[in-house]
Amino acid sequence: MSELVSLIKDKIANQGPMTFARFMELALYHPLYGYYSTATTIGPQGDFYTAPNTGSLFGSMLSKQFYELWCLCGCPKQWSLVEYGPGSGALARDVLDSIAKNYKDFYDATDYYLVEISAELRKKQQAALLPTHYRNKCKWVTDISEITPQGEITGCIYGNELIDAFPVHLLIADEGGLNELYVAFDGTELYFKTGALSTAKLADYLELQGVQLKNGQKAEVNLQAQDWLNRVAENLKKGFILIIDYGFTTPEMYSSQRFNGTLRCYYRHRLIEDPLINIGHQDITANVNFFVLATWAGKAGLNTIGLVTQPDFLLNLGLLETIKGQADYNLTPDILKKTAAIKQLLLPGGMGGIFKVLALSKGFDTMPKLAGFSAGNIFKGLET
Repeated sequence: MSELVSLIKDKIANQGPMTFARFMELALYHPLYGYYSTATTIGPQGDFYTAPNTGSLFGSMLSKQFYELWCLCGCPKQWSLVEYGPGSGALARDVLDSIAKNYKDFYDATDYYLVEISAELRKKQQAALLPTHYRNKCKWVTDISEITPQGEITGCIYGNELIDAFPVHLLIADEGGLNELYVAFDGTELYFKTGALSTAKLADYLELQGVQLKNGQKAEVNLQAQDWLNRVAENLKKGFILIIDYGFTTPEMYSSQRFNGTLRCYYRHRLIEDPLINIGHQDITANVNFFVLATWAGKAGLNTIGLVTQPDFLLNLGLLETIKGQADYNLTPDILKKTAAIKQLLLPGGMGGIFKVLALSKGFDTMPKLAGFSAGNIFKGLET
């Protein structure tokens, strides 16, 4: 039995069943034994892929969007680019490579902040970035409040596959109404136990969307996402927030094909259904509800620019044109099928089928128009 499992069992034995959100927080973020606090490997040798693992194209396209954001802010001499959950540091490196190569004035104005709470991941990021000439550009913080006095950031705050890893509460409906699933301990094993809602916010979450779960239906509630949005909104004076993640809007989230919710685990690139095994050694994740994020953003004083699929975002920014200008890509009529990076980023078999990009803004008199959102806006014509 691992030390983390023993710790969780002891807590439950002494304090009673814990919410799944608390269990997930310990499993992923315990400072000594959590999944993201140990030697997490991203890519072929680890448990999951992220877009930066497909090559430098993703970071190159993001840099084009970031440059436009800087211009829309008036090309200030000091501009903050804040990445939450920077993983291996590969995306920061790719973004800075592209900015340094293509946008000198923008590069000179930019300070790149990496918000990272995991000491282990911070070491990996520093190993990737400090030996480069970006050592004076990159700054590590554990909280956004460390960057500048609250409410004074001008720039862009973004996260790639961040929100999906926030701890979630688990709900289940029965004939009597809405219940919460807790993690309990029978003296030998951990198991799920049904109980009353730990907070009224869980019912409010479904009411916000006009959703009533059917008998036996399960769903996740990510309350931490609202706390995060409120926090970044408070610290942003003028600029943008980009959220890149996999997920749906409300109708898709609660469709019959997701009757059991979207919670899943990954262990060495294998999908694992049981979150109560491999504790501290497997990733636990749930799909993002972009309708709720946009609604909460409005309440936090942010404006929603739009929501697009990742393929639309990249194509709007000129991904294909960029490829044609790179000699190391073998151009053929069916390049989308033959280029591994393109397949991963755009096609349904890779990340293109479910990944989306949400853009939010603050401090503008009129709604900014972004190249990455010029076509395919999912929220167009809808109240968000």
